Amino acid sequence: MNTEHKDIQKILPYGEQLRGFANQKYITTAELNRILRERGIFSLTSDKDFTVPLLQTLLLSPKEFDKIRESFSTREDNRKVNSSDINWTNNTQILIPEIMNVSVDDFIKQKLPTCSLEKPIRFIPVDNNPNHLKAEISLKRNDINKSWYEQTNLFESSIEFINDDKGKGRIIISHTAPETKELAEFVVKKQVQEYKSRNIIAPKEELRKIIFKDFTNEERFVFFFRLTNHLQCEYFSCQDIKDISIKPEDTVLPEEIKWMEELNKILLSGKSLDKKEFIKDSKFHQHLILWSIDASFSYAYKGERGLFTVSFGFPDYTSKKENAEFELNISTLSSTKTLDIRAKKLLKAQLLSEMDKQKSIVYNNFLEYKNKKN
Repeated sequence: MNTEHKDIQKILPYGEQLRGFANQKYITTAELNRILRERGIFSLTSDKDFTVPLLQTLLLSPKEFDKIRESFSTREDNRKVNSSDINWTNNTQILIPEIMNVSVDDFIKQKLPTCSLEKPIRFIPVDNNPNHLKAEISLKRNDINKSWYEQTNLFESSIEFINDDKGKGRIIISHTAPETKELAEFVVKKQVQEYKSRNIIAPKEELRKIIFKDFTNEERFVFFFRLTNHLQCEYFSCQDIKDISIKPEDTVLPEEIKWMEELNKILLSGKSLDKKEFIKDSKFHQHLILWSIDASFSYAYKGERGLFTVSFGFPDYTSKKENAEFELNISTLSSTKTLDIRAKKLLKAQLLSEMDKQKSIVYNNFLEYKNKKN
């Protein structure tokens, strides 16, 4: 999340300083044009390539700069979710008071030297449930090499440990930046070790993550499409598949898709992409590597209705290849009713949590199907 400079109340930028600040994606063109019009300056286009140079020539009043600051405000980064399955020992409670506080000072000094915690990391029960624990993490990063308005960033993350009372559970990491993901993974590793030392998790038990190499090319198509068109959920309904990232295998391709042989990466955007012949027909799937899909869903959840877009997939595939981990996030969310920022943030988090539950159900059903097939 972008945060304002600590001395923003004392700064009145102009010229080059103002250009960088106004060009940020968080500053709307509408606000810039409004200020220009109030000065009697009119532009044929609202494009920042034209309006920002005009703004640079002005010496803004404190009131005018405050209007731009309000447009900047603070923007919440999209949360991304990685979750793992874990088995707990039977009839156990995972709320252990002496391990609920987690010390990460040494880790931050060694691995994240430009960062600091806003508050200590502590797990607390969710809705007084001793088998559902959650820790909120707020990490501040200071980067003196960035421009004056980008030097401080605040990143949010959370970790959940869940035991469903039958010995099966999940560990969920929600993160907004690589730093928070790295820190959260360290905390999870440390807590799992604590639980193992108390025999709440069996010593040889391992987290079960969804990894790219666990699927054949054909199975990856099946898994992705079950996440979209075959969800058994009362809250969601898939409307369309909008974006797909694929590439051909390094093999001789069938004649119908031979045009892909010279391509290293294919990004498809549009409507009804699942109706494309090489996506719809399973005979092509063994020749294609699919690693991400964006799909739009309608939702009806606790009295709220609207649309949202989910990004499913292995976003680190291009760098981590076979070891990339599955991740999902809600990239866009709209509601039929007007929601304030807090209500929209809460709704987005709830929908993301429900979607992650569906992902676990789909994956476990897929494993059962795969085992029976073998």
